[in-house]
Amino acid sequence: MGSASPAVEARQLYLARGFTLVELLACVVILGVLATIAGPRFVDYQPFKERGYLNEVAAAMRDAQRVAVASGCDVRFTVTSTGGAVGYSAKQQRVWGANGACGGGWTLNVTRPDGTALSGSPPSNVVMSPSVQMVFAAKDGSVSTGTPPTLTVGSFTLNVVAGSGLVVTTP
Repeated sequence: MGSASPAVEARQLYLARGFTLVELLACVVILGVLATIAGPRFVDYQPFKERGYLNEVAAAMRDAQRVAVASGCDVRFTVTSTGGAVGYSAKQQRVWGANGACGGGWTLNVTRPDGTALSGSPPSNVVMSPSVQMVFAAKDGSVSTGTPPTLTVGSFTLNVVAGSGLVVTTP
């Protein structure tokens, strides 16, 4: 028996060729569009937002300590987890007494190097608890209002060592 006809051989050769470049590019474009639309639904950004806010508050606390030591005036740092003013802020006493000591109310905003107030609010769906006020002492940056509670944001925690003012975040 003989071999297949030239038409059959041509048909088999055509079917065995593979995909054209246009077909491959069309598939890549379709997969790219699907990944762009559906991809974010498979990724949970909440832990990243929580850790970012925790680091922001820890950095703000460290800044408040530095301002207290550098200026010679105590700084009150407030974390509010409920109500209308959710977030953190830092205020300073700025009334100099006859003996050179600070006094008066907590009226002066602690500012960042760019001149904005050292305050912030959490991203959506991020809650830090509990609410707390602590005062960083001007003499050494330690906490002068007792032992602060452990602050939590999701699975992350922030502790301030009262005796030294060391700010520690975990994990």
